[in-house]
Amino acid sequence: MGKVLLDMNVSLDGFVAGPSGEDGGLHNWFFSPSGGEAVAESVGNTGAILIGRRTYDQGDRMDGFAHSPYAVEHFVLTHEPPERPARGGMKFTFVTEGVEEAVERAKRSAGDGNVAVGGGASVAQQCLGAGLVDEIQVHLVPVLLGGGIRLFEGVGRVGLEGVRVVDAPGVTHLLYRVLKED
Repeated sequence: MGKVLLDMNVSLDGFVAGPSGEDGGLHNWFFSPSGGEAVAESVGNTGAILIGRRTYDQGDRMDGFAHSPYAVEHFVLTHEPPERPARGGMKFTFVTEGVEEAVERAKRSAGDGNVAVGGGASVAQQCLGAGLVDEIQVHLVPVLLGGGIRLFEGVGRVGLEGVRVVDAPGVTHLLYRVLKED
């Protein structure tokens, strides 16, 4: 069985979105030629994706799911499913029973692949708070947003062990193993 991998882009000052919800260039590396190897590795290892409703709505507005390289089931943690599905052929499962249920369903769907917790900060925080995350991969982008949505706001102390650092143009990829208390 794969891992639950919190996998998100973050500014140097710890934000996943700017003050008005803008991405502030945090995702530019993903679409650049220098992102190729990291993107290919992520796509190849991902068996399911877990996102929150805000991320789903943003992706739908930007037609982002129609062109995603991730052809895996997306689980959306939400209080209320949307009235219509997003455009494109992506399969979405809307989970209203809480983060533990969402992760469990995503793990079953992912099989041997990873469950990528890919957006937003609230879902990431809930997964960390519930002890559901095995690894954290942060794509650190050299920009200061100065405000916005913090990735680790209110999470508390989480022990980490460094696994890998890869420096690339416009981004540094940091991978950590979450140390679980016995």
